[in-house]
Amino acid sequence: MNRLKICSLLLALTTLIPAFAADPPQMKAYLPHYRMKQLFPHDLNRETAWYNMHPYGEAPGASYTKELPGSYSFSRGEMILQQYDEIIYFSMEMKNFPDSLLTDSQRGDLAYLQRLFQFSDTRLSLCINGSSSDFMPVLRDDGKKQLFYRILEDIMIDYSLSGIDLDWEFPRNDQEKEIYLDFLKDLRELCDRDGRKLSIAVSRFRPLLPETYAIPDVINLMSYDFYGRHSTPESTKEALEYMAARYDIPYENILMGIPYYGRIFDGYSPDYWKKAQSYREISLQNDLTESDDEADGYYFNGRDTVREKAEMGMDLGLKGFFVWEIGQDSFGESSLTAALKSAVHPE
Repeated sequence: MNRLKICSLLLALTTLIPAFAADPPQMKAYLPHYRMKQLFPHDLNRETAWYNMHPYGEAPGASYTKELPGSYSFSRGEMILQQYDEIIYFSMEMKNFPDSLLTDSQRGDLAYLQRLFQFSDTRLSLCINGSSSDFMPVLRDDGKKQLFYRILEDIMIDYSLSGIDLDWEFPRNDQEKEIYLDFLKDLRELCDRDGRKLSIAVSRFRPLLPETYAIPDVINLMSYDFYGRHSTPESTKEALEYMAARYDIPYENILMGIPYYGRIFDGYSPDYWKKAQSYREISLQNDLTESDDEADGYYFNGRDTVREKAEMGMDLGLKGFFVWEIGQDSFGESSLTAALKSAVHPE
């Protein structure tokens, strides 16, 4: 067979192979319990729990469909959250076990979010949060641990959760890292039963056992709270490259963390690690331009920096981005969410 026929045959074969486009970068946001009343409407007569008011089924004349009454007005919170592919509700705190992993108010939050996302493409997941002093008493007691797994499985089903995020800050020694690893394997098995995803929040400076990083679907790299200007594009890239190389983590399994807050950047200040200010507060108190990253002694990520980080992350082939946390964003033209989305999902 001559070269021309071989080339023609190969060309014909390529037309039979479907083209698979890479998944678009993901945008995820942590949503703490204490931000819910800020983001969503209040009941003016103070007689109804706010999370029982709407969306959809509680609006006058509405049903649980996409056909809403003409009088229905989406709240600012509803519109903001649905800019993201996934909302990570923060949090189910281990320190409350076994009395109550979720308060009645938190269950109301999850029920509200479940209704809100039922007819959108935004997914809902739950973060399990705590320190070693919270996790260790449960994980060292097999009876408590198995009870925890049963409660967690019920919660995942009750609120149609798409996944679980583990934010253990942080295992203190090798023994705790071994227990973390075993715990993560159990969570992996629990999520796999119904096809749910598992993610972990990690720090470049708080290493886990190397085999840990291969277990979850997604690594949420907290690329902030570094020394000095705590989350520059340069320090973020260094953290990403280090973690990928040191622990053999594919970039497509990593989410870059973007802070929606500022920290004091004077290392000599006694408030260096104590004081932080939300981007929303900074933008309200200052006339910021898109290129600003510093104001009133605070370093933060402005709109240009967020776009620069997004472009850098996409060049590396990251899974996407997460933000801590959505309630710290500003609104309107100064919104970091808008800046991130314009870079990740340009229209």
